Amino acid sequence: MTTVELSRAERQVVLGVAYGLSFQSIASRLAMRLEAVRGLMALAKGKLGDRDMPDAAAIERAYKAGALPDPPPDGMPVRLTPSQITLVWLVSLGMTIQEIVIRSAVPAATVERDLVALCAAVGAQSPPHLITRARQLRIPYHRRLPHPARSSRRRATV
Repeated sequence: MTTVELSRAERQVVLGVAYGLSFQSIASRLAMRLEAVRGLMALAKGKLGDRDMPDAAAIERAYKAGALPDPPPDGMPVRLTPSQITLVWLVSLGMTIQEIVIRSAVPAATVERDLVALCAAVGAQSPPHLITRARQLRIPYHRRLPHPARSSRRRATV
């Protein structure tokens, strides 16, 4: 991916999202209207390739494109199962809960529960923050998706 340049305001909004802040919190911190924060995030997403992508995918692309610096490492010891690491990866791709359900053949309620538990395990406030925390913890989530037939046989719980 080529380097993407975000404006200072876009970078501040994207960084806020990356660190788990809500749009309302970002608006308060930057003394902006909520609509302005949403607009800046949409502009940043457009520069990153798709205005309509989920926020978690935008954060992943921002890190990969150099629009955000890699977060500093966090030495907090965290051990994740292969299914949890796969879930981080699927979130980083911007997959919705329903897309993950289709891919993994796991019920939606289980995927939602596992995502909440995963976020809690790594100290993430939201799926976009999960991407930042995974990078801080140096979790190796960039890998190929297991073959759907094999992954549907195993149902690992987070």
